Amino acid sequence: MKLLLYLVLVPLLCLSMASAVFGQEIFREKEGSFTTRQLRASAPVAEGNHVIIKSVSTLTGKLTIVTADTNVVTASYFKKSKADTKSKAIDYIDLIAVDLDRTVKGAQVILRAPNPAPWSAAESGSVELELTVPEKAWVEIDAAYFDVDAEGPFTGLVVPSSLGRLEVVDVDGTLELATSNRRVSVADITGSISVSTSNSTLLGRNLRSSGRQATIRNNGGDVRIDRFVGEISLRNTFGRIELLGFEPTGRRNVIRGRSAPVVVEIVSLDNSQVVVNNHHEDIDITVPSDLSAALSLAVEEGGKIEVGGLKLIADLVQRDRLSLQAGDGEGMINGSTRGRGNIFVRGIGSGE
Repeated sequence: MKLLLYLVLVPLLCLSMASAVFGQEIFREKEGSFTTRQLRASAPVAEGNHVIIKSVSTLTGKLTIVTADTNVVTASYFKKSKADTKSKAIDYIDLIAVDLDRTVKGAQVILRAPNPAPWSAAESGSVELELTVPEKAWVEIDAAYFDVDAEGPFTGLVVPSSLGRLEVVDVDGTLELATSNRRVSVADITGSISVSTSNSTLLGRNLRSSGRQATIRNNGGDVRIDRFVGEISLRNTFGRIELLGFEPTGRRNVIRGRSAPVVVEIVSLDNSQVVVNNHHEDIDITVPSDLSAALSLAVEEGGKIEVGGLKLIADLVQRDRLSLQAGDGEGMINGSTRGRGNIFVRGIGSGE
């Protein structure tokens, strides 16, 4: 009998110890919301410093990326779930995994969960992850339902398709961001730039394209860029465009709007060319009072053109079209509206 009792108790004791070691502490954050304690993982990164982050589409969350003088990728994260009972939340959290491994080119982080998800539409499984990567790393993110906050320096940051909010600072190389229905904010970017969103605000600050034309796209939300140097293709529909502190280079600078005002502040032009088109709304262009450029401006019936603050020679003056030259005519500004819309060009001196 004693031997039988021993044989029964020992496995139970081992099972209890295993549960204590491998079980996860789950805390209630608020009613219906549960989380683990902060968990950690790390992996050395190969010399390529290429970091890939992937998540299944059943997970949501927030991804924060920072850089450090290190050759190790470090992940600090919380696994979370929303459920009506703690036992159900524990079951969901146990199905979520964060795997961090070294690769030939760098490192990868894989966020795993069942697909299809076991949680209902009113429930969720999520991860809040802070990732520390080497300075000047190249980062690629495939995590559709994650908000991303990333602060470099990076040599590249790519989010080819997302439904999350994106905020990126300090990239010297390649920036490629594409999301929908969420806000995008980028700052201190130099290199190859491609940014797009829809139905939300797109903000840029201190951007410099080099080597190729930058592309900025929005549909249904405002675009505001403060300080841009280089060549740009900027298009927006049903949202305001503000391109301030603009120093264009090259001959392929195109700003196109529709059904919302377009405001462009050119601080220097040299021999570059800028084309500004709008449909059913006004164009407002500010230039230096000592501008040297040819201006070609056209509106449709009912629109008007006003030019002031510049010393001009008129080549063509018509009710709906003006062809003018300021200074030696080195650069080129072409502005046109279709449908209802006016064009205003104002020269501003350094003291204004």
